Amino acid sequence: MMITRDRKWLGEAGIEKLLTGAMREFQQGQYRLERLARYRQGKSDIMVRERPEGLPNTRMSHGFARYISQVSAGYLLSQPVHYQDDERPEGVKALCALYARAGAEQADTQLAMAQASFGRAVSLTYQSAAGHMKVACLDPRSAFVVYDDTVEHKPLMGVLMSLERDALGETKGGNATVYLPGRCLNWRLTGGFEPAGQVQEIAQPFSHVPMVEYLNNEEAHSDFEEVMPLIDAYDLLGSDRVNDRAQFADALLVLTGVIGIGTRENPTDHRAGIRKLRQDRTLSLPDSDAKAEWLVKNPAEKDIDVLRLALAADIHKFSMTPDFADERFAGNISGVAIRYKLFCLDQKTRLKERWFTVGLRERARLAAEWMAKNGLPPVDADELTISLRRQLPQDQTNQTQMKMEER
Repeated sequence: MMITRDRKWLGEAGIEKLLTGAMREFQQGQYRLERLARYRQGKSDIMVRERPEGLPNTRMSHGFARYISQVSAGYLLSQPVHYQDDERPEGVKALCALYARAGAEQADTQLAMAQASFGRAVSLTYQSAAGHMKVACLDPRSAFVVYDDTVEHKPLMGVLMSLERDALGETKGGNATVYLPGRCLNWRLTGGFEPAGQVQEIAQPFSHVPMVEYLNNEEAHSDFEEVMPLIDAYDLLGSDRVNDRAQFADALLVLTGVIGIGTRENPTDHRAGIRKLRQDRTLSLPDSDAKAEWLVKNPAEKDIDVLRLALAADIHKFSMTPDFADERFAGNISGVAIRYKLFCLDQKTRLKERWFTVGLRERARLAAEWMAKNGLPPVDADELTISLRRQLPQDQTNQTQMKMEER
């Protein structure tokens, strides 16, 4: 969800209203972000399911969301980001050294994971207390960028909310830091996320908004967001399957032609009779017409397993994430065959890469400005070739055979 506003609100009189409205709009999507975070942590909706008292309530959450996001992020950044500019090789070398000191590579890994999990990631480029440039990955649940309402959607400001909680974990206000070109503004927040009190202003070394967003796709959806109903169905099926087993152990004993179970000493004491039955594990019936049988539900295990496999296949299919535990990924298939099986994941990743590269280029503009101010070799962010290279399985046997044929 992109938050857009008219640039006229950046004036001193309107920026507080702009912040208030932007935070309210951002808070409308907070439930969705928190739910995505829960699923990534393995806490799907099945974990809060309740059943009537006395019935087994197994709650099994399967880690599909984490699996999908980790595979997607790992495939996107299987190798560090590669920068190249043949006309300015010294500048690129200086940029890579600057990023190494700034912690950009570690931040990139976190950004890729946040992009896959929340549909958007946010980075902040800042100056540390020691005077060095640093890059940090922010929590998308508390940081966002506001853009202008033109077709270019240029960043107007970045907002970072730092919430304070009491001993019971309830929100009791906090701080909102607004990152603008060349300066930062800080407000105290009330419990209702309203700016209050006197604004504090400090300088920041960049002439651009130092906060950058990395979208996952045009809708800023998570990689597992569309398959969350399927994940819920899979969790429900697995949990109820275990519940059925538990209820089978607690099956009812149905007696036909017998009026209750008592003991020899007290034939009407049915509770004592049941206790004795559990101890002796034997039951005497009064005549040949009487019978005893268990009242149980006989689940069709084969049908349940077919449904379970179908749900798992749909989760992998619609999230475009292959199941690497599948027999089709056996170790004896060729590298070319594996590439075909990774085709959908590769196509999805190429689209993610384009959005991720947009954010990396915007961050490179901040780094280029820092380098110019500190006398480092120049680099042009618009001329940089930014590559996200992936490491795919190679068919060594076929390559060796081709080389022998060439000789």
